[in-house]
Amino acid sequence: MRDMPNLDFVRSIAVISVVVEHTLLALGIQQIGPFPIQYLGVLGVLVFFVLTSLVLMWSLERKPHTLDFYIRRWFRIYPLALVVIAVALLTHAPTAGTPTDFFMWVHPNLKELVIQGSLLPLSARTSPDILGVMWTLTYEVQMYILLPVVFFFVRRNFSLWPMFLIWWLTVLNARTYRTDGHNFAVALTYFLPGVMAYIAFGRWKPKLPAWTLPVFLLFMWLAFLPHFDFHHGWWFCLILGLSLPLFHSFKAPVILACSRQIARYSYGIYLTHPFALIIGLYLLRSHSMAVRLFAELVPLIVLPIFAYHLIEHPMIRLGSRLAAKAERKYEQAEITRFRELPVP
Repeated sequence: MRDMPNLDFVRSIAVISVVVEHTLLALGIQQIGPFPIQYLGVLGVLVFFVLTSLVLMWSLERKPHTLDFYIRRWFRIYPLALVVIAVALLTHAPTAGTPTDFFMWVHPNLKELVIQGSLLPLSARTSPDILGVMWTLTYEVQMYILLPVVFFFVRRNFSLWPMFLIWWLTVLNARTYRTDGHNFAVALTYFLPGVMAYIAFGRWKPKLPAWTLPVFLLFMWLAFLPHFDFHHGWWFCLILGLSLPLFHSFKAPVILACSRQIARYSYGIYLTHPFALIIGLYLLRSHSMAVRLFAELVPLIVLPIFAYHLIEHPMIRLGSRLAAKAERKYEQAEITRFRELPVP
């Protein structure tokens, strides 16, 4: 698809933002000038939310079968997440940190372990996440429930205005949760611009040169970061979603190759980078900064590669096979049911 190189680049910037934020927080750096570090990666997470909706709308376009969609998404998200949780528990790794107390370990009981492993809503939890970064996956799973419904609505109303109206209503609803913590009602306003991007990609032609995309992303981070928090990302996501279709695709081989590799391993980077931080910045905290950063960088590269090839990719392929098998059974059942209908 003509837009995938750009999406790989944007995804790469998003995951790098998360890693940079957590590295700085692990080093005790909370602020750089007017920019609060704890939201540097949150903006990257919002980019993931937009891209999730956009890419999965394309996925549903290729295979508009709800059961197929859910099977594939389960095998895409859960296996690696469960393995990472198990590793954190078995090694007692301090992966449950907060911006002010970065290296922290929790002691979940069985009920809490089941809730977190199932990626149930945050409101059902009574203790911090075993792996702090997994709060985002909870919102993604909740959005998966809605996306097939949204897709079939959009295919009947392939226009931006209905979705913009729905988005604006979700924003008005989200404003009632301003004093609460994270909430899916707020996160929903960050996913829907990805649906609008899907419509815009189908209706608009790119007009801006590719080199302006990194400039645009830099401007977005600099503009929103000084006064940002989780409850004020609506316009960031809307501007991002409606801007992505306007850029021509990158052609530079170096950018394409680097973006493709980082994007391929981005899920593994996201879930395993806390372990890289622990190795480099926690276990080796008595060493020089150069040694600590190098010790972080090596597992930051190696762990996602192992995670992808040993767990993530095999499970994606298994999910695809099971989804295809379920689809064939469903089609066969429909054919059988049709044949058994009485002839008028």
